Amino acid sequence: MKNCELLIDITSAALGKPGAAEWMSSAQTLAAQYNAVIGVQVHNSALVNEFELAVACNYPLSFHAPVLGEYMMNFAAEDASLSWQMAAEQADLMRRYQVKRAVFHGALMTDLAIYAFGHGMSYHECMMQAQRSDLLRSSGSFFVRDYTASDEYLLRRDRLKNNLLELRKRYPDLLWCVENDFPAHTAGVLRGCDLAYLEHPVCFDTGHMWAASKMLELDFYAELDAALAGGMVEMIHLHASKHKFSAPHDSWGDGHLPLNIATDMDIAKIIRKCRQNQVKHIVLEIADASLSDVQTVLRYYFED
Repeated sequence: MKNCELLIDITSAALGKPGAAEWMSSAQTLAAQYNAVIGVQVHNSALVNEFELAVACNYPLSFHAPVLGEYMMNFAAEDASLSWQMAAEQADLMRRYQVKRAVFHGALMTDLAIYAFGHGMSYHECMMQAQRSDLLRSSGSFFVRDYTASDEYLLRRDRLKNNLLELRKRYPDLLWCVENDFPAHTAGVLRGCDLAYLEHPVCFDTGHMWAASKMLELDFYAELDAALAGGMVEMIHLHASKHKFSAPHDSWGDGHLPLNIATDMDIAKIIRKCRQNQVKHIVLEIADASLSDVQTVLRYYFED
């Protein structure tokens, strides 16, 4: 795997779907023709049975941290001691299962401890613990306004940057990629330039940035370019989104759709930009993924 041209991870949420073992085996055979490798990324919402299924499938693993963790990691908090505890737990788990790469959301606009979702609580239930009306677009909305120029946002971004430097020093054998956030509740990393500013390995999430581009009036492809220009994008969470920019703000959500569903998102353009910028780890964060999604990645990364 060290000399592979591309690592394509399937999210662990797809493993339990009917026929997954068969189509992933076919994907592995197909990928090998391109000197590519199929792996599995254990999702942060995975329960024990999903984690055990991922381990048992014998594909290379990466983590969407915190895996089986109690709290979200917030290195933008004034006191980040809980996040350091979570990082130590994740590092132990990664080493136990020979996992070298993890992605995580690193910053929140709060100092409160937030439970990790998927372990009896939904994403919104967890994030409501830190709800701040001053950060939201309007009363009753959970989507954020643009606070990226505020003193607090910039202060927390600097805290995150400093703690990420320390994270690299503490765990030089592990790759920790920080991910841009879904633009809701207390999101702490929203723009491509923020990712580049951190000077730390990055996972660019297409669905999150698609939604952030709507909420903050950004150009999605310019934000992708800004992140890539930092030279630190090591991973991409690739999935399509059904949402159109003409739709009202509060009708939006995340993506996580298969790549071949017709949407306004230019999947081919995104994959080509990954190739052009030597991004060699693509995660299909799609619970209903299929062989077709892998074929799409291989086509636009290697052929077109």
